[in-house]
Amino acid sequence: MTIEIGTTGSRETEEESVQAVPAPPAIPTDTEDGRGLVTISSSEYERIQAAAELYLFAERRGLRLVRADSPNGHLLSQALVLDNVILLPPGRHPRDVLRDVGAGSGANH
Repeated sequence: MTIEIGTTGSRETEEESVQAVPAPPAIPTDTEDGRGLVTISSSEYERIQAAAELYLFAERRGLRLVRADSPNGHLLSQALVLDNVILLPPGRHPRDVLRDVGAGSGANH
């Protein structure tokens, strides 16, 4: 689900209105048809949502996110927390990383 936030009125009387829009969300962009919207798949939306949750999890705990992009990175089968760093295996879905570090047990799918 996406949230649209719009404002009305002058600067002194500016009001915000929030309206829920069903997923998958539309992302503004320049397109040939002039509509200016691109629809993403629900799996892409899930990945973006999980990545945002992972980022917030790390930020709240003062951890940095680092992807294991070395030649031996493929040997890492799950995420590890080492010395204030969450080491991410390449290609691992953010939802799986949350489960690896113990944050995904109560997450909705």
